[in-house]
Amino acid sequence: MKRTTKFGTPLGSSPGGFGAFSSSTTLSYITPPPDLSSIPQEVVVPFKNLLKKDSITKAKALDEILSYVRGHNGELDESILDAWAHLYARVSIDNSRTVRELSHTLLLELLKSARKRMERRIPSMVGPWLAGTFDKDRVVSRAATNGLSLFLDTKEKGNKFWVKCQAQILKYATEAVLETPDTLSDERSSTKEDSLAKYYRVVSSSLSLVLNLMDKVEMPVIEDALARYLEVEAVWSMAAAEDGFVRKTLFQLLQTVLDKKPELLKPRLSQIGKILIADGLKSTQTGSAGDLVKALTKLTQTFPVVWGTKSHPLQRVRPFVEKGSQGSSSAYWQDLDHLLKALPEKGMSTEIATSFLKSVRAGITNRLEPRTNAPQAWSVYMNSFMGLLKAAEPDASFVQHNLFPLLQQYLQPTPDLLAWASPATITLSPKIWRAVASHPDPDIRASVGEEWEKLRGAFLLQITNSLPEVSKDHQKSQQAVAISGQHWFGLVGAVLADLGQGTETAEDQALRNVLTRASIAILKGSLELLVRRNYKPFGAASVLQSAFEKVPELCAEHRFIAALFPLEDSEKLTLIVTSPSLPYLVSCLDSLSSTLPEKFSTIWAALVDSALQSQPDVAVAAANALIRLPAATKLAQRHEALQVSLVAAWLACAGGNGDASSWELCESSLGFGTITDGSLTAITADIVRQLDVSESSGPALKALKLITEEKPGLVSQHRATHMDLVTKLLALTELEDKDVSVQAAALQAHLDQKVAGQSPLVKIIQNNLEDAAASSLSLDVLVQRAISTFKSGSVPIEELFPSSNAWLTELGPFLQSAPNPSLSLTSSMGGAYFLAKGSGAKRRRTRRDAKGRSIPARMAVYTSSLLMSELPLTSLPEDFHLELLYLLGLTVELAADQLTTMETGGLWETVGDGEDAANEIQDLTTLSQKIINDIAVETTNWRGGDLSGNTVAERLIKFALQHSQDFSTASLYSAKVLSSLLQALVETHGVPTRLDEWLAKLGVVKVSTKTTFAAIAVLVGFGEALGSSETVKTLSNRVVSEMIGAMPGLERTLYSIVLLNVCLSVYNAGEAPVDARKQTLALKQITSWTDTPDEMSDSLAAEACKGILRVLPSVQGVYGPYWEQAIGFCIKLWTEREVPAHPTTRLPYVHASLKLIAALVEAPEDASDDLTEAVAQRSQDISKGLIELLKAPREATQPSLIVDTILCRMLERIPLGHIGDLEALYGLVAADSREIQTAAFGLLHRALPAVQEQLSVDILLEKKDASLPDELLSLLLDAPTLEMYPEEVLDQFPPAVRSYLLAWHLIFDAYSKASYKVQNDYSESLKKQNFVEPFLNFVFDVLGHSAGHPLNLDKEGLTPDFIRSYDIKLANNETGERNMDWLLIHLLFLTLKYIPGLFRMWFLDCRSKQTKVALQPWLEKYFSPLIISDVLDAVVEWAEKQEEPVEDEKELQVKVSRAAREVTAGYEIDEDQASIVIRIPPAFPLATCEVASIKRVAVGEEKWKNWLLATQGVIRFQNGGIIDGLSTFRRNIVGSLKGQTECAICYSIVASDKMLPDKECGTCHHSYHRICLYKWFQNSGRNSCPLCRNPIDYLGMDTKRNWKT
Repeated sequence: MKRTTKFGTPLGSSPGGFGAFSSSTTLSYITPPPDLSSIPQEVVVPFKNLLKKDSITKAKALDEILSYVRGHNGELDESILDAWAHLYARVSIDNSRTVRELSHTLLLELLKSARKRMERRIPSMVGPWLAGTFDKDRVVSRAATNGLSLFLDTKEKGNKFWVKCQAQILKYATEAVLETPDTLSDERSSTKEDSLAKYYRVVSSSLSLVLNLMDKVEMPVIEDALARYLEVEAVWSMAAAEDGFVRKTLFQLLQTVLDKKPELLKPRLSQIGKILIADGLKSTQTGSAGDLVKALTKLTQTFPVVWGTKSHPLQRVRPFVEKGSQGSSSAYWQDLDHLLKALPEKGMSTEIATSFLKSVRAGITNRLEPRTNAPQAWSVYMNSFMGLLKAAEPDASFVQHNLFPLLQQYLQPTPDLLAWASPATITLSPKIWRAVASHPDPDIRASVGEEWEKLRGAFLLQITNSLPEVSKDHQKSQQAVAISGQHWFGLVGAVLADLGQGTETAEDQALRNVLTRASIAILKGSLELLVRRNYKPFGAASVLQSAFEKVPELCAEHRFIAALFPLEDSEKLTLIVTSPSLPYLVSCLDSLSSTLPEKFSTIWAALVDSALQSQPDVAVAAANALIRLPAATKLAQRHEALQVSLVAAWLACAGGNGDASSWELCESSLGFGTITDGSLTAITADIVRQLDVSESSGPALKALKLITEEKPGLVSQHRATHMDLVTKLLALTELEDKDVSVQAAALQAHLDQKVAGQSPLVKIIQNNLEDAAASSLSLDVLVQRAISTFKSGSVPIEELFPSSNAWLTELGPFLQSAPNPSLSLTSSMGGAYFLAKGSGAKRRRTRRDAKGRSIPARMAVYTSSLLMSELPLTSLPEDFHLELLYLLGLTVELAADQLTTMETGGLWETVGDGEDAANEIQDLTTLSQKIINDIAVETTNWRGGDLSGNTVAERLIKFALQHSQDFSTASLYSAKVLSSLLQALVETHGVPTRLDEWLAKLGVVKVSTKTTFAAIAVLVGFGEALGSSETVKTLSNRVVSEMIGAMPGLERTLYSIVLLNVCLSVYNAGEAPVDARKQTLALKQITSWTDTPDEMSDSLAAEACKGILRVLPSVQGVYGPYWEQAIGFCIKLWTEREVPAHPTTRLPYVHASLKLIAALVEAPEDASDDLTEAVAQRSQDISKGLIELLKAPREATQPSLIVDTILCRMLERIPLGHIGDLEALYGLVAADSREIQTAAFGLLHRALPAVQEQLSVDILLEKKDASLPDELLSLLLDAPTLEMYPEEVLDQFPPAVRSYLLAWHLIFDAYSKASYKVQNDYSESLKKQNFVEPFLNFVFDVLGHSAGHPLNLDKEGLTPDFIRSYDIKLANNETGERNMDWLLIHLLFLTLKYIPGLFRMWFLDCRSKQTKVALQPWLEKYFSPLIISDVLDAVVEWAEKQEEPVEDEKELQVKVSRAAREVTAGYEIDEDQASIVIRIPPAFPLATCEVASIKRVAVGEEKWKNWLLATQGVIRFQNGGIIDGLSTFRRNIVGSLKGQTECAICYSIVASDKMLPDKECGTCHHSYHRICLYKWFQNSGRNSCPLCRNPIDYLGMDTKRNWKT
């Protein structure tokens, strides 16, 4: 018997199978409805309701049909099945999630009820059915998947089903992708957003179907149909779709096709290339940039011709690279590197290479680019530079513009080159400099030497000009010199070391000479300055220290050393030991110990002697620096005077008379072994003898503890001293003073311990790690010495790592204070930050090294470097290895948070943008994450594990859990370490197979205050992977139940609501496995707290808003006062809650309330009426509250940027009528935050035109002059100039420049709706205060006209659409330079449109001939056609909308000739027409219009000419337009004709000589034309009135003669 499918069709048969049916799926809304005449009466109305537009109606209809189907199991009428088969496809793509879910549920019920009869209908529904499984909404996807899994209960059956239905699937997919938003949705009843949402949902399902089909079906089976699908143009157009998921799916589909059957792409290869490269690379690829790069890489590798031949591939990819990773991970940059390497080779110009590298830099420095991506991004830049250096045949300028600024910013950092700041590992790469120095072009090779010489000069100038001690910025100045020295010699040392490997070429030797010559000059200059300024500039000393460390071979010259340490000059030696330069010079001295030991000994002894002869405080500090040298141990022990001084210092400290420097000297003498055992014995005996059993014994106990820790057997060797000490310690432990008693007990515990001796080098490493000072050895040196020591085999590996106890002790003070609450915005731990409690202890003074690192920071950087080295870490003791990983994790998490908040005084002193500390933290974070990822990869038994194993990951999980059991700050960061590790494990291997068992064994996923942090860490670490866990489901229900009785005054409330919010974040919106009634009760309880907002802390307010937001999708249909309470609470938080001293502390509740309000405002159609009404009623209050938030003070931190971004997005939707008073908003346009600028501009941009319409009316009624707001004009006072901003800074579009230009945009917004009179008043104000001249000067300076090189708008892609309009939201996604160019050209367009007269005046007054020559043809090419077109359009519109003429007046007849650029105007007079023509020149409005006569009627020649001149004058001089000129012309004619009557002879107003009746009879008062009256006299033979016959005797012969002529 043949095996059959679940639907009864033999798998091997063709007739009668699914392939025998053809799909009739139609998704368009205009599809004819099915015949419902035979539908049972019980469901005919619901079926008809499915054809309606309203989603709520459809959902109710589906519910009714479902109830009917379930109640008639097996007894369904065929008409129901037919009708549903016809409607299913359309209903399943509805915008309502509920409708889509119910559609799949109904299909499932029909399959259950009428299984056999539904089989033949399956082919017509298989497409939308399978498409539903790819719905982005989990609820809908699950509903569709449940139906399939019920019948296809094994993977094998599922695959066969796909194979069998492949024809119908591909047909449906093709039909779906051919649809459009207009065919899927009726624009009359759907918003544009809803139409696009449906369209992209349909397209994404189509792409997903095909992608999945290719995975499940062999290619030969679907090859032909797939080829037809791939030929559909709409498929590839999705590369530029607005929906990121659609784009990602398309790019994944393309990669799959290229992997399996690339030949299918050949027929449409050119089109695919055009869409992906021409369109896809230019459009926004937020969230899909990485997939696009991967797809393009594979496409290029398979079909290189896809890039075409017209433009170089780098030119095509440039706009895409400028935008950065667009939200992708750092892997984007690695993928981009692969793409660039895969691009087809093609000759290129230096201009192409330079512009491409500039685009890469723009992408790297994009303000939205994560800092953690910087190392990978700059690596791509340098790889690109190396490649282009070989391929482009560049000249020296190429290197100068694209590499040397990197070197300049590294060696001589300036704000001008801030965009060039890169990680040191990139800049220090020797291969770059070797490649440039060995380039075939002699100019390039020569430029290397020139650049180093230039930098040498700049560095020497910096050293020479460093500030003296009397200056307040002395320290800052000297530290800057020191950093420059570290960078200089670090780079030189790396390059020279690389040159020393292998055989040097002539070019290598030339590079060595360049570096050596420049470095020696710097050494000499630093030394000369030191000597000249009495060794006070410690920055110069630090430069020498860096040279001795990195390039000791350059410092070995004897005369240099003699000049540095003048032994014969005791005064200079005294100056050295008393100067701040001593620690740095001592470090220089250290390097002589191995190369010149005798010289070292002599110099050291001389310095010690000079130090001991100085003042006591100076002697202590100098001795402390000198005895720290490794090679000085034996010398110090033999120096009698030094031993005497050390003994005195010890006794002074033990007696309570020692200051911090003395204590440091004592500790150094022990740590570095410079005090003899004999001296220590004497010191110990003396201290014990003088030790009193009193509260003042603390210093003596501290001294003894230091000695016994270092020399535990020293006391026990002398019985009398030992017994005396033990006796006194026992007595001291009984004291009430806890500090003294604890010290005594700890000292007693140390007395009998014995430790093996350590090598001096290990001691040096440990001492430099456990202490931090300006003189501390650099971490690079420590790492190098540690690795070399290990390779020597003389030291166990664990002794080279920091002491975990010391690390934890030093880290403790940083964990004493509660973390910054604003971190809850950026961390996945969320509200856990609110629960951490600081100890309240005052942090002691933090010891730091020269770079501002604290001891834990030094230990972390050192440890991460060792962990990533080639040291065999498996030989570390397990417990010690575990402690190191844990402490490293804690430190990294603390450092990352400091970088987020930009706080000072943390692990690093400062972490501002562009500082070394920020880059170091980024590198440390990257290394730490790599270590965690490596641990995750090595944990191969993770999925099947149960925490019983002994892998590093499992032990670290247990360890972190143990330290996350309270609410201390340390527990919080322990939980963060745990969360990071779990995330790495889940991403690498997935979740454990027995997840709930694993969670149960952890024992922390429960409602308990003790395990709150641990539970949050697990929930965050696993994330959405816990969605199927019963344990988490139970926890969610428990926490929701707890919330029902929670009150704001209870401490437990905050713990519970934080845990609730984290629990619910595991699930997609609306999918939490908690009964809706429970969630409603929780909502009711939380909103009840808002009645007493003063009882709610800031933290609880933030979590309450988050809690309401979490349950909102499940309870949005609930009726009650909850929504009004929630909205009112949010508004109170914004307007009534007191603003704290530090604005960042209020960010959490502002952020949460903003997101809650946004969700309530955007609630779907099926939300309750109470919710909708509450939003409508409080709409204006919400708007006012948002505007108040916009005015609030803020600090420039990442959390603040997040809040501002949400706030600005919400402000865009404020109704125009809610904006209110504008005065306070003008100042915000000048804010430092770009987001605040954008929001304020957006509000004013919408409000100003509306205000102007009313203002024009008021000005007309009140008969006064209009003026622009003073607040707006104040933004124009500080006009920027090109000299104020270096090019690199200006390219970033500084906020001050942006504010100035946006202010001009607002001024033109005021012009846009103002009347002619108001516009003239505004123009007069701008002219009077001389605002236009600096504005236009800046515009044309930036656009290049003043330099004779105007911006090529065609080349930059700035089309007429860019000139006519400026979209600030789109512009913000562009690079700073392009954003500014766009705004400038648009403002220039508005200038020419609204104030052409002022522009012409500026042009005439412009003194730069070069600017004028460049400007006129440029304007004529790009702007004049647009201005002329707009003017002619306005004339046509005005002519069509002329006011109805009053009695005895006529309309002005206007005709427009666009080809000739002419406007003809005529006024009908007595069946004739007085007409003129206005000719617009090609360079309008720079060149003025010409007004000429066509036909003169009714006036004399002189008056007619005056009218023409008046018309032209209005257009030219009064800043009017052509419309104003036409109005003037009409007014002149109407005014001239007003009161005129027809001639009583010819019965016309105008005579043949174009004159009006001007001769009146004195008797009857009728008027006559002169020429008519003369003819009457001649014909009648008498001089009498033609009407009354009375004589008219005032006509003389002269008049007659004139008439005849």
